[in-house]
Amino acid sequence: MENEGRVTQQNGNGGSTLSDQVYSAIRQDMLDGKMLPGAKVSLRSLATTYGTSMQPVREAVARLVADDALEVTPARTIQVPLLERAQCDEVWSLRALLEGEAAALFTLRATEPDFDRLQELTRASHHAQFHGTPAEHMRSIHNWAFFVSEHCGSPLLASLIRTMRLRGAPMMARALHAPMVQDPAFLEFTNQIMQEIVLALRTRDGARVRDLRRVDILSYQRYLYSRLGWTLDKTPQTGASSPS
Repeated sequence: MENEGRVTQQNGNGGSTLSDQVYSAIRQDMLDGKMLPGAKVSLRSLATTYGTSMQPVREAVARLVADDALEVTPARTIQVPLLERAQCDEVWSLRALLEGEAAALFTLRATEPDFDRLQELTRASHHAQFHGTPAEHMRSIHNWAFFVSEHCGSPLLASLIRTMRLRGAPMMARALHAPMVQDPAFLEFTNQIMQEIVLALRTRDGARVRDLRRVDILSYQRYLYSRLGWTLDKTPQTGASSPS
């Protein structure tokens, strides 16, 4: 992780503490797919990476453990959790429900500038999926989802969505790093769904937006699972390995 100097030593960043900044930096790296399932880190290595002392790192890690984004093993090692298949399925099911509802709520509140911004994010996502690195791909998708959830009018729903995406990000990164050729047909399909969501938003069709968002998420789940050698009936294909 190349993040030297990312956090500052001042407690003047919008009222955030140094611990808050370290927490946000680690969380962003996880969302960008820079920490794969099973990756082990130490407080010292994190302090070096983010250019700070041990105490704010210790506090940030404690928060991430509480978020279930990191875990402490019996040997006192800090690592990115290795989610079981059933846990992955649950994360995706919850995301489909939560993000579908957030999109429907967004429909009721969005302004014309919001629609324009979402269209920009859709174009950026399309470009990143075809031409970007896995980290750029992931960030573009998260940016789209977080814009909708953070403007849906429910801070609690937005927080739950961020938590679910944080938990699922390492598995997503493992799938995108799998040695497989991209599927241009699927990427065009998912981009088309995102375009249809924007069109449905403009007509204030909340029910259609909710349904399209769920289809988008569950289709992407199928795509990532295929890159891991998984099928949605929970039976791994021959020779498949878990996202560990």
